[in-house]
Formats: sequence, C-alpha cells, structure tokens
Amino acid sequence: MTNPRALSTRIVTQARAYSLLIVLSMIWGLAFDAISEADRLLSPINLTLLRWFIAAAGYLVILPFLGKTKIKFEWKDLPRLLVIAFANVPLYHLSLNYGETSVSAGVAGLLVSLGPVFIVLLSRVSLKEEIGRKLAIALAIATLGAVLLSVSDLGGPSGSMVGIAEVIVTAFAYALFAVLSKPLVAKYGALPVAIRAGIIGTAMLLPLVSESFISQVSKLSATGWLSVLYLSILSTVVGYSMFYTLLNSGTVSRLSIQLYLIPIISVIGGALLLGQRITIFTVAGGATLLLAVSLAGGSQAKNRNVGEAPRPGFEPGSRE
Repeated sequence: MTNPRALSTRIVTQARAYSLLIVLSMIWGLAFDAISEADRLLSPINLTLLRWFIAAAGYLVILPFLGKTKIKFEWKDLPRLLVIAFANVPLYHLSLNYGETSVSAGVAGLLVSLGPVFIVLLSRVSLKEEIGRKLAIALAIATLGAVLLSVSDLGGPSGSMVGIAEVIVTAFAYALFAVLSKPLVAKYGALPVAIRAGIIGTAMLLPLVSESFISQVSKLSATGWLSVLYLSILSTVVGYSMFYTLLNSGTVSRLSIQLYLIPIISVIGGALLLGQRITIFTVAGGATLLLAVSLAGGSQAKNRNVGEAPRPGFEPGSRE
C-alpha cells in the first residue's frame, strides 16, 4: 500500500520539476527569437562574446553566495570539464549564432530539438550498446525532418543548407555537454559546474576579440541591448542554472516536456515578434522532428544510463 506522505512528496517533487522545465522552455524558446534580432546588429562572434562576458560577470556575482562545494574539485575531472566548457560555450553558441544568420528562429528551434536524439545516441556509444531498431528509425525520421525543413526557400534565410548544418552542430553540442555534465553535476553540484563551465568557456572565446567588437557594441540600439541582456541574464545565467539543477535531479535526462515546448515557442515567437513566416514545410518538418524525438525518448526509457537509479517521483518508463 502506498504511503500517503511518500505519495505527496512525490507529487510535489514532480510538480516542481515540471514547473522548472516549463519556465526553462519559455526562456530558451524565446532565446532563438532574441538571437535572430541580435544577429541583425552584431556579428555572430561579437554576439557570443558580449553575451558571455555579461553572463560570466553574472556568474562571478553569484559565486560568493554558493559557499563550499560538496567536495573539493579534483584535477582528474579537468579534461571532462574543458570539453563541457567548449561544447557549452564556443561550439554551441557560435554555431547557433552563425546558423541563425540564414535560418529563421523557428526552424533553428526545431532543428535544435534533435538534441535528445543525439543524447540517446551518445549514451549508447558511451555504454558500447547496440543502437536499437526504434532509435535507428528515430534517426532516419529526424533526418527526413531536417530535409523537409530545408526544402522551403533553399536560397532564402530559412533554407540555407549551411545554416541548417550549423544548427545541427548546435544540437550535437547541446547533447555533448548534457551527457558529459551529469557525472560532474552529481559530484560537485549544479551551480558550481554551471559557473566553472561558463567562465572557462568564456575564456576560450577571448582570442576572438577584435576591434569590431568595440565598434559594434558602441553602436548597439536599445532593442539590441534588450536582446543581449535577455540572452545573457535570463537565457544563460538563469537558464543554465536551472538546466544543471534539473540535470542533477535526473529530469533532463529525457527532456520530454522541454524539447516539445521549446521549438513550438520559438516558432510562435518568430512569427509574432519577428514576422517570420510559417510554411507547410516548417509544419511538416517540425512535426517529423518531434516524432523522432518522441521515438528516441521512448527508446531511452527502456535503456536508462548505467548508474542512473530511479529517483523519487521519476519511475522507469515515466515521462520525466
């Protein structure tokens, strides 16, 4: 017989996790629209630099309030942290910012939803397991979805093949730092990992600073600053803090709600805020990609990561 108190705790835990996922989905979904706006005023490199300079400053403000970490950082974890920092900051953000110069915010949001497919694939590779039939089908459907999204106006801003390839790299970078981060988050805590990865990743961007950075930033409009501050504070400092917190709870290992909401929000936001058109190929390609994500999530439900025990409120097979 189920203990009423345990059941109540489980419900509260699930409600908190889902609430965080929904808020994070809203923040990250609209981030694609903010990037599209900022890309008109800043080069992809300068947008990445300004976003992360502000975000790193935000992390440094938070740092004194963290107190001591669970355990002292061990140098053996440095190589993993460096890869996480590179995937999280330079690789993810440069590829996305370049991609959104030729791909609409909505299409970018849909393509980044390939992230969980890559997460499952990376998990399989790291565990040296065979790719099951369902995952293979999901990958094939995801490829079809990406092709459908690229059909519309191949020569136009939402159909550039190079831009689409760049955003797919973004999805892979997302999967890479999500998979690699989990052991460190479990070991050191969510915020310490988020802050270390963010600051190290920002340092990796320093060689890209040029004279054009000062020139473009000095001419940035109020709308441009609003977009950049949204990306730096809400999407990066707040968003990644929430992401790593959810990762620590086991919730983001399957990302079901988040990955369904983000592309939908980015498409709607692009249409309402930026006037970006939604074509039949956007709808068909987006639906196909989300079907692939659903299949990949179902495949992952049957093969949880080694060492990832069921957590209270997130039973095997449940939609975390």
